[in-house]
Amino acid sequence: MPRFSLETALKVRERLEKLYQKALAEQVQLEIQHRDRKKLMQDALEIYNNDLDKAKAEGVTLNQLLLGGLFQQRVEQHLEHTQDLLNEQLEVVELKRHELTQATQKKRVLEILKGKEIQKYKAEMERLERLEADEIAQNYRRCLLVCYKRALPA
Repeated sequence: MPRFSLETALKVRERLEKLYQKALAEQVQLEIQHRDRKKLMQDALEIYNNDLDKAKAEGVTLNQLLLGGLFQQRVEQHLEHTQDLLNEQLEVVELKRHELTQATQKKRVLEILKGKEIQKYKAEMERLERLEADEIAQNYRRCLLVCYKRALPA
């Protein structure tokens, strides 16, 4: 079977697709890390609010309230910053996903062309085999006729 004319391009597309898959996986990992960090800060803020409610019931000093307020403010700032990072990361992940989709589509086009070229080659081989079989059958028939004519008395 002859080599596919665009085999090199197909291999390049396959390698590119794998690279895009790897890049997407790395970006998804970063997204997960940002989500985990955000969840951790939300949990810390929730724990702080619960502790503040308990402290209010037991009695709390002004210094404790001021320190707690500063803590809450810092956590909320970090939470906001982490949300911004997460939003940026989501955009990067979407971009990587789009790149992967494009690479997969381009590779698929070459695979389809390869399949069509293989089918065309097989059809041509079958046509040539049929021609050869027809020629053999005609030669056999001619041989039978010649042998039959020789066998007839004159």
